Amino acid sequence: MDLAPHLKEVLLCWGIDTLASWHEIQDNVAKLTLDDGRSFVLKALGPRNETTIRRLRFEHEVLRHVERQGLAVAVPLLSNQGVPYVCDADQIYRLSHWLPNQPAEAQTSVERARLYQNYGVAIGRFHQALASYEDDALLSKTWQTDLRTRVLDEAVPVILAHLDPGRLPLFQTLLAETEPEMTAAFADLPRQLIIWDCHCGNVAVDGFEVSGFIDCDHISIAPRIFDLADFLVNLIKWDVGDAQKAALWLAHFPHLIRGYETITALSGHERTALACAMVAMPLLLMDYFFQHGLLEQTNVELAAWEWLVRHRQAIIAQLEKLP
Repeated sequence: MDLAPHLKEVLLCWGIDTLASWHEIQDNVAKLTLDDGRSFVLKALGPRNETTIRRLRFEHEVLRHVERQGLAVAVPLLSNQGVPYVCDADQIYRLSHWLPNQPAEAQTSVERARLYQNYGVAIGRFHQALASYEDDALLSKTWQTDLRTRVLDEAVPVILAHLDPGRLPLFQTLLAETEPEMTAAFADLPRQLIIWDCHCGNVAVDGFEVSGFIDCDHISIAPRIFDLADFLVNLIKWDVGDAQKAALWLAHFPHLIRGYETITALSGHERTALACAMVAMPLLLMDYFFQHGLLEQTNVELAAWEWLVRHRQAIIAQLEKLP
């Protein structure tokens, strides 16, 4: 959508009347800079509805708690009405502080290991903060994800119904290999509040240091390895066709787990299930893309899924080397 026609009226609701500059990052997201140098992110969240408004209130409550634990997170700012959103022309808007986000490109093994470890530490701290959040009404404010149900009972049937017939035989063969493993791995995993949309685009990085988390509007209850798997797969899925880059990922992804476990240890069951959770992530996105008619976007996920299935033993071997 075009943010420009509504920009002035919306920002006045947060007490902002002049800008030094602004530019669109996406069609519904803009970076705003004030005369004093402060920067913000404005996001249009779509038509006004009570579900989105409830989610914004919940997001604000949880992220304020996370912030109080010492983490840098883009907490939605309160408007002059005391709520973490603004409604204008029947659209909902959210404003938050801009977090430094100028990542350096890892050129060496040492730099890549450092970056991955820093990612793991940051996610571990976020999980630790989320685990300490208390709310007796939590189950009425967010959803829960059971990995086995979500992947095998919900996502897979959608994929089977929509996948190109020429690609079905290979998909079914690889699924038959992995379905029993996923069924066993996803049983009885502990659940807590997690980020749920944990990928590189939502983690701000300054150099090789994580500067904070942004766009945290999917916080919900699920196994915490969901976030780890989501993030790790996002680091590799665009590069599965490049043998050199794939080999670098295989060699270095355990550093992210090491970083995570400096904050909070995974159980043996969680470690075992992590490889299966990585295999599951592209299936969830394929489900979403098929249901929303985004057929071209399923190709990246299918290629990543096939690669992860074929390399799962190498992934497991790397996980087993961890102390």
